Amino acid sequence: MIGNVVSRRYASALFALGRDAGLEELERCGNSLRALGEAVEKTPKLAEAFSNPALSAEEKKKVALALLDVAGGGAMERRFCALLADKGRLALLPAIAADYDVMLDGARGVSRGVVTTAIELDAERRDAIRQKLELQTERRLELEYVIDPAIIGGIVFRVGDMVYDASLRAQLDNLREVIKRGE
Repeated sequence: MIGNVVSRRYASALFALGRDAGLEELERCGNSLRALGEAVEKTPKLAEAFSNPALSAEEKKKVALALLDVAGGGAMERRFCALLADKGRLALLPAIAADYDVMLDGARGVSRGVVTTAIELDAERRDAIRQKLELQTERRLELEYVIDPAIIGGIVFRVGDMVYDASLRAQLDNLREVIKRGE
């Protein structure tokens, strides 16, 4: 929980700095931050090194800046990573990148969601579903499609903290409750 609050604050500060430079700069910064976050997530030894109190902030800073050079980061990200190293927060890079991505999606007017169906959908049906959901939510959506046979049929759509459940499983559960109540 603390990591979430702290990472959100760091991501918000970096986002505010980049906002002045425009959407293109925000996206470039997001790409390099995402690459750093993925490197930390996928390399447990790197995450351990960033959390290790035996290593100095300067040593951690050198590693982070070397990774940032590979990721194509600019001066703003270099200063940001140096600050994270000085504050002992480099291990939070994956969470900071995730929070930054949420803010970037908001700036682009994009929402991310998950569509769950009982069977695999072809590209044409996926596009049709995305278009209908975009009309209903009045947002541009980037969707992830998941298959879950337990919903039996229909669709479950999650975006943010909202869930639209039009699955056969939900309808059967509702019917069961109605029968139990004797209505």
